[in-house]
Amino acid sequence: MKYFNFPKKIGIEHIFLAVAVILGSYLRLQGVFTNSFAFTYDVGRDMLALWDITHFVDLPFIGPTTGLPGLFYGPWWYWLLSPFSLIFGGDPRGIALIMGLLGIATVILFYYLGKKIGGEFIAVSLATLASFSHVLISLSSQIWNPNIAPFFTILTLIVLSKIYTGKKPAPISFLFLGALLTLSADIEVIYGILFSAGIVFSILFIKHFKFYPRDILLFFAGILIVLFPRILFEVKNSFLMTKSLFLFFESKDAGGPNFIELIPKRADIFLNHFSETISGGNKTIGAAIIVVMIICLVFLYKKASSTEKSLFKTSGLVMVTFFIGTVFFGHDIWPHYLVGLPIFYILVTALTLNLIYRKLGVRVSVLLLACLLFINFNPISFVRSLNEPLWEGDASVYRNQLKVVDYVYRDAGARPFKYLVYTPPIHDYSYQYLFKWYGPTRFKLSPDVRAKLAYFILEPDFEQPVRLTNWLGDKKSYGKILKEEKVAGGITVQTRLIE
Repeated sequence: MKYFNFPKKIGIEHIFLAVAVILGSYLRLQGVFTNSFAFTYDVGRDMLALWDITHFVDLPFIGPTTGLPGLFYGPWWYWLLSPFSLIFGGDPRGIALIMGLLGIATVILFYYLGKKIGGEFIAVSLATLASFSHVLISLSSQIWNPNIAPFFTILTLIVLSKIYTGKKPAPISFLFLGALLTLSADIEVIYGILFSAGIVFSILFIKHFKFYPRDILLFFAGILIVLFPRILFEVKNSFLMTKSLFLFFESKDAGGPNFIELIPKRADIFLNHFSETISGGNKTIGAAIIVVMIICLVFLYKKASSTEKSLFKTSGLVMVTFFIGTVFFGHDIWPHYLVGLPIFYILVTALTLNLIYRKLGVRVSVLLLACLLFINFNPISFVRSLNEPLWEGDASVYRNQLKVVDYVYRDAGARPFKYLVYTPPIHDYSYQYLFKWYGPTRFKLSPDVRAKLAYFILEPDFEQPVRLTNWLGDKKSYGKILKEEKVAGGITVQTRLIE
C-alpha cells in the first residue's frame, strides 16, 4: 500500500507550498546558521548519551528520565538521533538541523494530508498555517525529545485518514497506529497518554466498535514493538520502573483537584496555546477565531465530506480529552504536556476555512487565510528583523558556550588545565560534552584534573544570586584568582592558579 504518492505535475499550489517551505525553513533553521539554539543541561545529557552510543557501541534500552523518579522514557529518542550524531561527527548543530528538518517535514506532510482529504485549498491552508505557526517554529528550533511530537502526530493523522476513508482499511494501518501512539508516550509521557486516549476514543466512536480481530492484533503488535526494549530492561532489572510507578501512585495526595478553580485556569491555558498557534499570541483574536469557527460549524458542518467529519470529531475528542485530563491531573501544566495539540488547532482551522471556501468561494476564503498568515508572519517585521544585530542571548545559548570554551583554550594555550562550572541547574552536562567533543576536536587538548591551572565558569543565577555567592565562598581557598572576565551571555570566567 502506497502511503505517500505525491503528484508529478507542478501547479500553483506547489508554488505556495515551496514559498511556505522556504520561509518556514529559514525561520526554523536560522538558529543552526548562527549557533543561537539553546544548549541546556538536558541537551548536554542527551549528547553525552549519543557519544557513548556512537563511540562505545553502548546501545541503551531506556532513554531520558521522565518527571517521575525511577521512570524512564524508551530508547527511541537516542536510537533516532544516533545515526545523525555519527554522520555529523558529534556536532550538536547536526542534531539541531534534524529538529528543523522534522519541523519542515511536518509542513509537507500537512500538505499531503490536505490533498488527500479535501483538495488544493485545504492543503495550502494546512501547510502555510503550520509553516508560520509561532509554536511549531519554536518547537522545531530547539533540541528536546518532546519537540518532535508534532511530526509523529501528523503521521498518526495520516494513518487515521487511511482508516477513515476505506470501508476495509489496510491492516498495516493498525500496526502503524499502535506503534505511533506508543511512540508518542515515549516522546512525552503526559502528552502521549492523553493523545493516545483521545485517538482511541475517537476511532472507537467513529468506527462504531467495528473492527476485524486481525486489526486489533496488529494494533497491539505495534504497541509491543515499541515497548519491547523497555520490556527487556524491566525483565533484566527486576521490574524497576514498574515498582517505581506503583510507589508513585501510592504516595500521591488523596485530596484531589479543586475542579471549580481549575476549569477556568485550564480554559485560559488552552486559549493561550491556541492563540500562540493560530493568532500570533493575541488572545482576543484567538477567541474571535474560535467563535467564528463554532458558528461556521453550526451552519456548514453538513457540507463536510465523511473524512473531514471524522477528522473534526477526532480533533474535538482529542482536545476534550486533554482538557478533562489536565483538569483531573490537578498539578501545574507545562507547555510540553500539550506539545502536539497545535496540529489539531491548525487542522480544525483549515477544515473550517475549507467549508467557507465551498460556501462563499475562493475570494473570501483566501482573504481569511491571508489575514491569518499576516497575523502570524508579518513580512514588514520580518524584513526589518533581518537588519537587526545578532541577538546575544543568555548563558544557555550554544554560541555563547562555545565562546567560553574557546576563551579557556586560547587563554591556556599549550598549558594543561582543568575547569569547574557553576550553573543554576547544578548539572553541567553541556560543558562536560563541549570539553569532551568540541575542545579536543578543535584544539587537540583535553582537560586534566591534575592541572594547576583552573578555570571557573560562572553562569549568572538571576533567581537566587546568593547560591553563586555561597558557591564561590566555599571555593575561596581554591587557588589564587589571576583574572576574571565576562565572556558572553553573562557568563564569567575566573582564571585561578592552584599553588
